Amino acid sequence: MNNNPLFSWQDIAGILPKLLENLPVTLGIALASLLLGLTIALPIVVLQFSRIKPLRAAANGYTDILRGAPLALLILLFFFGGKLILTALSLPPLLISDTTFAILSISVSISPYFAEMMRSAWGAVDSGQKEAITSLNIPWHTGLLRIIFPQGFIIAVPVFGNLLINLVKMTSLVNIIGIVDVFGRAQKISQNSYGAKQVAAFISVIIVYWVLNSFILYLTTRIEKKYQFLLE
Repeated sequence: MNNNPLFSWQDIAGILPKLLENLPVTLGIALASLLLGLTIALPIVVLQFSRIKPLRAAANGYTDILRGAPLALLILLFFFGGKLILTALSLPPLLISDTTFAILSISVSISPYFAEMMRSAWGAVDSGQKEAITSLNIPWHTGLLRIIFPQGFIIAVPVFGNLLINLVKMTSLVNIIGIVDVFGRAQKISQNSYGAKQVAAFISVIIVYWVLNSFILYLTTRIEKKYQFLLE
């Protein structure tokens, strides 16, 4: 009989409520990174369609470089680089919070993928729709908002859902600069128990992320099915 089990469900039941106390940190960083990442991605897509070659090359270079940069490296670069810049400007290093640096780094890291999603969705819209806007003398901004954007959005929903899931998981790296999110709290629980509850703590983190990502998948699937008629 094993008197020293690897983990117990009783430990997990006790750890989960503690992790949920830090869930707002994870969700806040994810939401802010989502909004900022989409904001960064939009002008990148516009530049990728530009007829000016240097602008197009700059946008493609941005996406190529950042897609190859590890997120952990970006977080550390923004964190320590930002502190050095603040010091060089004779500003207090704490002027910008650690959470802000984390959001900036995640946003920059995910933005190339959002840009590619937007570009692919735009290209997937039937070209006849775009020609119809012109032939029917529909104002371009009206056609874009009422015809092109809704169809492109539905096309992009599955990819957007996957990116959103990845974005939520990316937040688990912010603890490397001292932010106590869900994963950071699990590490503290493990340390405070001298490793006795390490496995239970990490399994609890997996459960939290699984529930979050299952909810995201459910929502995106429902949206895709509900508005599928726009593509028919």
